[in-house]
Amino acid sequence: MERLFELGMLLDRYEPVLTERQRVILRQYTDENCSLAEIAEREGISRQGVRDILTRAERQLRETEHAVGLIRREAKQSELIRSLRSRFKDVPLSDSDRAAFERILTQLGGIWEDEDGI
Repeated sequence: MERLFELGMLLDRYEPVLTERQRVILRQYTDENCSLAEIAEREGISRQGVRDILTRAERQLRETEHAVGLIRREAKQSELIRSLRSRFKDVPLSDSDRAAFERILTQLGGIWEDEDGI
């Protein structure tokens, strides 16, 4: 199950590097939890054909993550945000400063989903 989750994350970040066929098949595998046989039947190809496409797509996604590192960077950023929240939770701040601090941390956490950054 962990592998499927990881593949789903890779696909969410790097979907454009795959062909349309790879995307369709990988989405069925990760999002719909279809077996190789189910995908083969849907797509009108052999089970081995599905396996080959999945293997190539997974390799391509992992190579892209290795080169670009979006998931690695996002995880590091999340850890730093958690650390800041923990470190400053008992620091006395005014209500407005506390709200501003939390708003900034929330914006930082959402940078990866928001194309404008904030």
